[in-house]
Amino acid sequence: MALHLPKPRTTKPAQQAVGLDGLKVSVANAATSGVEKSKQVKSGGLAGLTSKVTVKQLRTELGNEGLRQAAVDAGRTPPSDRTLRRWAQQGRIPHADVLERAQRRAAIERLGGIDVVAAKIGRSRSAVSRYRSGETNELRADASKKLKTVRAEDIMKRAGVLRPDGTPKTAVIRVKGGVMVRNGADEGYDYRVRTLDFANSDTPFSPDESRELAAALANDDHARVVALLERHATLDYPENKGFDRYSDQFGFHFDHIESVHIDWI
Repeated sequence: MALHLPKPRTTKPAQQAVGLDGLKVSVANAATSGVEKSKQVKSGGLAGLTSKVTVKQLRTELGNEGLRQAAVDAGRTPPSDRTLRRWAQQGRIPHADVLERAQRRAAIERLGGIDVVAAKIGRSRSAVSRYRSGETNELRADASKKLKTVRAEDIMKRAGVLRPDGTPKTAVIRVKGGVMVRNGADEGYDYRVRTLDFANSDTPFSPDESRELAAALANDDHARVVALLERHATLDYPENKGFDRYSDQFGFHFDHIESVHIDWI
């Protein structure tokens, strides 16, 4: 008797991420967007774990003059007080280049200002200033990595993910989404919408995994977040244990993610 199985999805995962093991993996766009949407739920344990803040908070942190300077850096006419109030009320800056420069300016201020950031990442004051204004789109590779690490640590601390001594709290995670599990070349795919309670896995998230997950959230690297969740689901979740995430023949994948909830304990 012929075995009728669901056909493999025609749309392949579109985003690349580096997993915990340093291996590159592909993840679905609908999974990464689900993580991003989950950050907007204040009760989900992800609030505050982002490098992007609201326009209202930007205005509070930078003041009107700081936002005007971000517009000038982007080559635009300095906005009036009335325009700035409208931006804050609507919760959006209509110009992506101005928003990007405002976010950079605010992030550097949160870390202590240009001089403090320059010392932490080993670059000159002028290099950080050029980056803040957008004159330089990216810092050198080593400095960019250091800035990302420093910024993530600050965000994690503000979000309450780190203990006073700097050690990370443990992530206890529940994820609801469509899963795609390939059990083997001859067994096909299993598509289901499931809720995975990682607290019930044979091996809960370790402190190192929890730190990496929090850092990926803080850096808005949602593809890496999905890769970390898939790896743990593949190797340690009871129903899936034994699958090889990094093989074409086996693996656990999120086709999409509907919600992510994390308790930090």
